[in-house]
Amino acid sequence: MKGKIEELLDALYLELLHLIEQQTQCRVNIERLTKAGLLLLAKTRYVSGMQTVSVAQLPTENSEDFKALCRVVERNDEDAVSGHKIQLIRSEVEKSEGYYEPLHFFNILAPSSLRNAAEQYKKSITLLVESANIQREMLAVMENIENLKILKKQF
Repeated sequence: MKGKIEELLDALYLELLHLIEQQTQCRVNIERLTKAGLLLLAKTRYVSGMQTVSVAQLPTENSEDFKALCRVVERNDEDAVSGHKIQLIRSEVEKSEGYYEPLHFFNILAPSSLRNAAEQYKKSITLLVESANIQREMLAVMENIENLKILKKQF
């Protein structure tokens, strides 16, 4: 029995190392995309002028209500160690249903650098959800390791 517990512990430690590697790569990619988005926003401001992209163009409390284009939901997943996964759901832009394209707050014909910045941030959000799922898996694996250590001490 003790040998099987040790084999399970070894497998869980290997899985944890694999998850740590995935998490590190995911965070590096998030940082890379975020920096690229920031540079593109700065480029847009430089090329188009300070008034083209400013806080004054964002909706205020007096603006028409609108819905978020992205939602995060939690789903049961049998394949996950934690038993749950977070999923990002994107809605289509549909003005009649209250879904607006945020780029249109700045201008209908937004500069390409602003559109590219938005794409970088969309990719970053997807990676953030992936990172959260990896983090949950890491916590579940660490909890299983602790439980097996306790069980091993009993034998």
